[in-house]
Amino acid sequence: MAVKVIDLHCDSVTALMEGKDLRQSVDGIHVDVPRLQKGGVGLQVFAAYVPPETPADSAFAYAAKMLDAIDTFARSDPRLAPVETAAQARAVMADGKTGIMAAVENGIAIEGSLKNLEALRQRNVRIMTLVHSEHMDWIASCTGTVPSGSDFSPSGDGRGLSSFGDQVVDAMNDLGIIPDVSHSSISAFWDIIRRSKKPIVASHSCAYAFCDAARNLADDQIKAMGEYGGLIGVNFASSFLSQEFRSLYVKGKREDAVNIPVRVPMSIIADHIDYMLNIAGEDCIALGSDFDGIPASPEGVTGSDFYPVLEAELKSRGYTEKRIEKIFNGNFLRLLEAWDR
Repeated sequence: MAVKVIDLHCDSVTALMEGKDLRQSVDGIHVDVPRLQKGGVGLQVFAAYVPPETPADSAFAYAAKMLDAIDTFARSDPRLAPVETAAQARAVMADGKTGIMAAVENGIAIEGSLKNLEALRQRNVRIMTLVHSEHMDWIASCTGTVPSGSDFSPSGDGRGLSSFGDQVVDAMNDLGIIPDVSHSSISAFWDIIRRSKKPIVASHSCAYAFCDAARNLADDQIKAMGEYGGLIGVNFASSFLSQEFRSLYVKGKREDAVNIPVRVPMSIIADHIDYMLNIAGEDCIALGSDFDGIPASPEGVTGSDFYPVLEAELKSRGYTEKRIEKIFNGNFLRLLEAWDR
């Protein structure tokens, strides 16, 4: 693998919580140390995902247990190292190791408390996906049901953040936690990107023009991410890449996704990269696989060992090594440096 990879999002902490030893190859898992090493992954962001149905008074503790598992894993193998800053990431990558960075997926984890947000930063969390599949009282989700009497407007014509949501974004800027707008409503997206003083990420989203998943970004959002210096991590889920696949997937159950009779070629990932790059520029695109959190991926996308195949596909389309390096690692390192200062 010529170019090192930074992957902005995986859900593999669930496997750690189940007791799986990801230091060795594990059947049915996308991310383990042998795959990370084979794929040239220099930094893998592990997301501590807190389900929306988690009781409000135990969400922080739930996230803390997952962060414990991430930290233990990062220190469990000489091929791994915990990473918090861009300088640390560069050093780890130069040493041939894989850095492990902690994120939190779903702002329910802070339990409505800025002190809990500060505690997450003290746990070395660098990215927080502000919301997941259901609204909270301070932020609107792209898929949630709007509460009665709420001023939340997922369609984009009203507020997506409450006044407390504004405070959360401000505090994240002060603490050095990067806001992640994947799963945010359209209205919340615009509130967050305009509120944040530093560039934000959509860690695992694709182009809505290709596939009408609510979590994907419309052209004006993609353009804004480029203009504001943000970063879009392309998701590897077939249900976010292929409209044909999604049209069947949404009618069935998540567990049936692997049996959907639609061939989704690996090249569709490059199609999304091409499309968003043409709108927002090459400085705006990154990778956010969503590995171990997706029910089905395109043909040949086996896990973290897949990246050399993607590199070859991009080279076949005329991408220079400099452009590939930006997409694979440089763009995130640049953004992270802005948050390290």
